[in-house]
Amino acid sequence: MRPTTVFRALAAFLPLPVMALFLSCTGRMERPSVVLIIIDTLRADHLSCYGCGRSTSPVIDSLARAGVMMENVSSQASWTLPATASIMSGLTALSHGARMDVPTGNVFGMDPEMPVLPMVMKRNGYATAGFFNVYLLGADFGFHRGFDIFSCRENGDGLADSTVSAAIDWLTGLQDDRPFFLTLHFFDVHDPYDPPPPFDRYFTDDGAGGGVYWEFTPEGGVARPEQRIHLEAMYDGEIAYVDHHLGILFSSLREMEREREILVVLTADHGEEFLEHGFVGHGRTLYPEITCVPMILAGLERLDSIPSTALCGQYDILPTILDLCSIQAPQSLEGSSLLDLEPGGRRSVPASGINTGADFHQVSVRNGGRQLIWNADTDRMEMYLLDTDPLALAEVPPDSVLLDEALIYWSTPLRWDPVLLEDWRVTPVLRDLGYVK
Repeated sequence: MRPTTVFRALAAFLPLPVMALFLSCTGRMERPSVVLIIIDTLRADHLSCYGCGRSTSPVIDSLARAGVMMENVSSQASWTLPATASIMSGLTALSHGARMDVPTGNVFGMDPEMPVLPMVMKRNGYATAGFFNVYLLGADFGFHRGFDIFSCRENGDGLADSTVSAAIDWLTGLQDDRPFFLTLHFFDVHDPYDPPPPFDRYFTDDGAGGGVYWEFTPEGGVARPEQRIHLEAMYDGEIAYVDHHLGILFSSLREMEREREILVVLTADHGEEFLEHGFVGHGRTLYPEITCVPMILAGLERLDSIPSTALCGQYDILPTILDLCSIQAPQSLEGSSLLDLEPGGRRSVPASGINTGADFHQVSVRNGGRQLIWNADTDRMEMYLLDTDPLALAEVPPDSVLLDEALIYWSTPLRWDPVLLEDWRVTPVLRDLGYVK
């Protein structure tokens, strides 16, 4: 199909903000600009395009229709630091080593010598900017490297409106025709579940009056399980709020009328639990409500060759972006370009990285529609068939092949030397955010 025919077909149902991303796809050979969007704590099944019964994400849905929506995505960790480090490095959590050691409370940032995506883009002539919204993704942890402009509001209080405004200001101020690499990290969907009006009443009549945090017993258990209905509604309101501001971002990209193609990649670091397995929040388990995250790519014709059913992970984002930008990838990546994957596939995708509770030595391995979760301390194994049991509620006998994959992954040596952050620099902010006691 000719490009002009494709655009006319897309225009029939895409809103202008998203359609704008495709107006420049005229077969030009210049490297595309890239917008990487990371929505903290966003589980895939709470987006409308991934099957949520609520209309939480009309802008993201249209992005998915216009591009490719990966159907089987696994995060590489259960919380922000190791998962986002996997996005930026193309490595698993065990290989890059950015983590928290639960027994000691030691926290490790990324090795300053480890290549990360913004560094590679900058070295290849890209103007780079990153806008982040939580201390865990700040300069202390190495996430500033490679960005010409870097901002991190450490307390997580930067809302989507100000994040998008800062990005638009930067885009508007670009003075040359170099391609740009822009990363936006949104923290709104993370607890407390308190979307601003009117989004606080999109899916519930209670608004913030019904609470924005879970209530716990003195022993640490959930005091009022009935809060789930209200808090999930508020969580979905936060998604709708971020989605709304993504529409503003895409509208601004259209108004800038840049001729260069723009690749948009949208994903999350991890999901969120709402008592599916008796837990709330994140960082404690590797069940699908934590590890099944979205991944949507749009803006380039070459995306048509990506199989949407391929099993993939966050560590595939770096090699995919570099492939689509015709940039050579760093050596020894563990992720793969999505363009090289096969539909379905028998590939194994691992996850690890727990920061809460006693069972922190956990490993998840997904292969096809199967997921094995193994506890290295207790040797307990859980096996689920996600094709028919997407929330992993019915255990089946463990698969010895997947167990072997888990054991092989658990033996992965560190490829880099993560930086130990001293307690005085870490504890106050992480305590405020609920990551340490």
